[in-house]
Amino acid sequence: MLIKAPPQRFLRLKIFVFLTAICVFSLTGTYMFSSYIDTMSKNGNYLTLGFHHVYVVSERTHEQRRREMAQIMRFQGIPFGFHPATSAHDMDNPKAYTYWLGEDRWAYPMPNHTESSEMLAYFRTHMNIVSDIVRLHLPSALVLSDNVDLELTIKQQMSEIIKTLPSTWEILFLGHCSRLETTRPLSPTNDRLFIASSPDCTFAYALTLQGAHRLRRVFNNMWPNPNKSFDQALGDMVRPMYLEAYVIDPPLITQANFARSQNESLYTLRNSTMVKMGYTN
Repeated sequence: MLIKAPPQRFLRLKIFVFLTAICVFSLTGTYMFSSYIDTMSKNGNYLTLGFHHVYVVSERTHEQRRREMAQIMRFQGIPFGFHPATSAHDMDNPKAYTYWLGEDRWAYPMPNHTESSEMLAYFRTHMNIVSDIVRLHLPSALVLSDNVDLELTIKQQMSEIIKTLPSTWEILFLGHCSRLETTRPLSPTNDRLFIASSPDCTFAYALTLQGAHRLRRVFNNMWPNPNKSFDQALGDMVRPMYLEAYVIDPPLITQANFARSQNESLYTLRNSTMVKMGYTN
């Protein structure tokens, strides 16, 4: 004779399964965007490139890119953290957006916004990073896209470049898309560091805390209705020298081939980390 279990037991079982699923999902999501920590970062050595933190911006769907970036950064011995990118879907459905820990609450874009949702999402993503630098009081931070390649000797070269960089710098482009960046050398004896003119592209740039404060003030006034892309808005602040901006040329970081558009001025690294690791793109 079969004995039926009390309904309460089934209810408890359903609740247990539901809570377990929630915990697994939360842990998976946290892992997906958690900071990659290697032995160097455990020792507090976040100044591998001369910066106090390295952000790698990545969309939720870019799982393969995150795996590759983690391998590249481990190969280079560079501690970093993945930063979640806001998406076009987030811009179109802002009330359903889930804020990440420490993220500023931001005004929703107008439903009939004229700028593309992709442009707004990119703008918001970098605003969030700038705010995070300010919130954490980071003296400096490097911001990378998840589709970049690094010069094989980037650490050795940065150790020399940092020494010649003025202490008052606010933004430094380690990668760019312009051919016009060698017109204003920082000094006659320096052949790598230049005063930025029109660097374009934001796949590899570093900010100081002072630079982040200044950017935050300007961008907060532009949001939620920026009339230009983040790259253009940042360029407008560099050209009149509102920011003390410098650029490294030739760049130490480039976009991987699959991420480049046909209209971009491209650079090829002298010694590619991806090539050294056997990646083809």
